Amino acid sequence: MKNVVQLENIDATEFKNEIIDGVLLALKNNAGSLQLNEQTDQLLTRDETSKLLSVSLVTLWDWTKKDIIPAYRIGNKVRYKKSEVLKSLNRKNQFGQL
Repeated sequence: MKNVVQLENIDATEFKNEIIDGVLLALKNNAGSLQLNEQTDQLLTRDETSKLLSVSLVTLWDWTKKDIIPAYRIGNKVRYKKSEVLKSLNRKNQFGQL
């Protein structure tokens, strides 16, 4: 959607208010993506994490031992925070290593 703002016959205060209204609208439209980020803190099992990354359980365990992907032990189970898995993946991809 394209909005046109006419700059003729508008004073600085009105122009500032138009900009603020535009920023507020953009923030409201992106509020859904912020909620999505909060939902990514869910805990994943080893199977779910390996499927998310499309790697084997052996590779996932190797990455966990090398501290590439942080893991949490709960009793005798290992869990991964989805947000940290995605962040680790993005961080490593920036340097071209995994």
